[in-house]
Amino acid sequence: MERGRLALNSIDKNFDGSHVPALRGVSIATDPGEFVVVVGPSGCGKSTLLNVAAGVLKPDSGTVTLDENPVNGPGPQRTMVFQEHGLFPWLTALQNVEFGLKMAGIPARERQQRAADALAMVHLSNSAGKLVHELSGGMRQRVAIARALVMDPAVLLMDEPFASLDAQTRT
Repeated sequence: MERGRLALNSIDKNFDGSHVPALRGVSIATDPGEFVVVVGPSGCGKSTLLNVAAGVLKPDSGTVTLDENPVNGPGPQRTMVFQEHGLFPWLTALQNVEFGLKMAGIPARERQQRAADALAMVHLSNSAGKLVHELSGGMRQRVAIARALVMDPAVLLMDEPFASLDAQTRT
């Protein structure tokens, strides 16, 4: 079976202190290999929806499944690229990309090769040894994208990941 069927069914989400629901009755299903874009005005719940899909936020009601398995929290089958890069400033670009693989118990040689390949994919091979403060904003975001891709997730969730990239790189 192909992996990557994400289904959100009748999702409701409210935040404490707000009288306006963040999400109400949202249902969406994506098939493996599908590219889906959620569009709407600022504050309409796009990021909240992605965080629910990632398992970072629990819905107040409704269900989230990946390949018919319940999503009850974050997991390596769904990786997220946030608007902000969220890199560890004390690690190099390569070490930041390796981090998830290390947490997953992947042997050092394999994770270094996979991380190097992911950095090459985002055209940052020459920056593997640089610390975060030595990278431009766009380079940092590309490291974050490589960090997500290196995990080979069934679903890649992205919350405006290209906003800090120049037009040429974004394309």
